[in-house]
Amino acid sequence: MVGEIAEALLHLGGSAHRDRVLEVLAMNRSADGELQLSLRARAVAAFDAHSGSDRDSRGVRPLFRKPFGPGSHRWALTAEAEAFLRAGGAARDVQASASL
Repeated sequence: MVGEIAEALLHLGGSAHRDRVLEVLAMNRSADGELQLSLRARAVAAFDAHSGSDRDSRGVRPLFRKPFGPGSHRWALTAEAEAFLRAGGAARDVQASASL
C-alpha cells in the first residue's frame, strides 16, 4: 500500500488531495475505479504510519507529509522521497534504453 501511495503521488506531480490519491489507487485496483471504504481506511492508515516531520524510533525518515498542516487532506511525498523515486525512475529509463 505504501508503495502504491508513493507511486500515485509521484504520478500526480508529488502532491495531491487525499481524495485524488485514493481515486488513483482505486482505478489501479478495479476496472470501474470504485472507491471502497476498506481501501480508503487502509490507505489513510498507511499514509499516517509513514508520515511525520521527524525520524521514527528506528531512525527511519518519513515518506509522506501534509504540506498544509495536520488538518489538511493534501498529501505529498517528502522532498527526499520524491528525489529518490524520481532518480530511481530515471535509472530505470537509462537501463531500459541501454537494453534496446
